[in-house]
Amino acid sequence: MTIASKLRSIVLKMGLCSLLVILAPPLSSQEVEGKGNGTGALFSPADYMEISTPLTARVGANVYGFYLGNLQAGIALIEVPTKLSNHFAVTLSYLFIKVPANGLALLTEEPQNVGYREHQFRLSATLSTSWHHFNFAERNMYVRRFTPTGDVDRYRNKVFVGRQIAVGTYRCSPFVFDEIYHDFAPGNWLRRNWVVAGVDLPASRYLTFQASYIRQDDQYLRSVNFLGLAVLVRTGKPFGRK
Repeated sequence: MTIASKLRSIVLKMGLCSLLVILAPPLSSQEVEGKGNGTGALFSPADYMEISTPLTARVGANVYGFYLGNLQAGIALIEVPTKLSNHFAVTLSYLFIKVPANGLALLTEEPQNVGYREHQFRLSATLSTSWHHFNFAERNMYVRRFTPTGDVDRYRNKVFVGRQIAVGTYRCSPFVFDEIYHDFAPGNWLRRNWVVAGVDLPASRYLTFQASYIRQDDQYLRSVNFLGLAVLVRTGKPFGRK
């Protein structure tokens, strides 16, 4: 057995274990509101699954399900990305968040009698390029948030750097990114910041496992260290093509 085959077998076994973890329980919320003082960072696993399929040569559909275990929060996300050129894409998306009262209390450090729900409609534009085997992308996103206390406009900016690495014939893709959040509401300009490091571990053409570390710092909520495990499924050719 070659080194690449051994690595692929190990990745598949690790991925199957990750899938069992993801399917076992019901994510911490990334959008809830509170008045916590941000002291004492939390830890939570962040299990998620993505299913992506091309609709046409340029338009696709992505469906995500997230579960943050220690906060018992769930997120559902639907995206429709449209590739306008080799280096530019726009994406329409909808996101729903649900956090139970006990998970909200952990984040805000205040007793909570009710949970939290939020709907978001989002529009983003992404520029991407590559240089010397490195992949770079910058995403700018407008978000309309529908929260229990009113509607809020949000801006997000994400800068991504990744690189494919070969071990024999096996290839994996480590990456890092930083994302800032700004709400057009009273408060500091920087509402939230995400710092993420991870790696994509392909098991086949259509199946990839992803491991990541996510640090979330927020103006109103306690900081959270997430350990992410994901299953990424990508289907075949666009509809109507043979």
